[in-house]
Amino acid sequence: MIKKISLRPHQLNMYPMNVPVIKHMTSLDFTTPVTIFVGDNGSGKSTLLKAIAHHQNAIKTASLKSISTLEDVIQPLSDHLIIEKTRVQRGLYFSGEDFITYIQQLTHEKALLLKQIEETKEAYKHKSTFAYNQALSAPKKELHALLNTYDGELTDKSHGEGFLAFFKSRMREDGIYFLDEPETPLSAINQYQLLVMLSDLASMGAQIIMATHSPILMAIEGATIYEFTDTIEHVTYDHIDSIRFQKDFINNKEKYLARIRQEDTKR
Repeated sequence: MIKKISLRPHQLNMYPMNVPVIKHMTSLDFTTPVTIFVGDNGSGKSTLLKAIAHHQNAIKTASLKSISTLEDVIQPLSDHLIIEKTRVQRGLYFSGEDFITYIQQLTHEKALLLKQIEETKEAYKHKSTFAYNQALSAPKKELHALLNTYDGELTDKSHGEGFLAFFKSRMREDGIYFLDEPETPLSAINQYQLLVMLSDLASMGAQIIMATHSPILMAIEGATIYEFTDTIEHVTYDHIDSIRFQKDFINNKEKYLARIRQEDTKR
């Protein structure tokens, strides 16, 4: 498991090494089973997560591409990371955005296979039974494999249900999981279900390092939370900027809506 990361001294002035939070980073401790990166878009949280996953040679699941395709962008940061760990482990990298693309690709592949089967049936309808069955064998096998993966057909589920089924199929005790905004395809209820899965994984000995905007996923009990601004600060749940804003918005909704109405009348 990863215990600590730090950055080697460098003089590089290119992305992502010139991102303020990366530029000023010294070291981060991973003392709990779950570590959460929070912060605005572009703050560097996902970049650092990907670099750690790349350094670990993590398997990139639910994607059309390998984690290695990120190499050109994150390689400099990955090369300069020093990672202290208790044992060598590759881990799994999940991205909510990648999963949506993955489902779209599966749907496209299913449509192509169904079309191929129908075209083959038409082309071989006057051939011998043996030739007919032989021609259909390969596309039917591919379609069967596609339809029976991950405890049922992912393309017949909503993105959220599919994500949860996909993730559950890969849950392993003592695993390490790099999650990049996994809430992207998930409703609030499904985010809570993922929170339960992650809590169970952590209790079984797994390590989870996650970048998220979800106030639900941020609430995993016992997690270490690092907030990314110009620096990286260790914070508690109630002191996360986005949590404080959302609480204030919910409790003072009319104040924010009135401001919008005032701006509209000025135009």
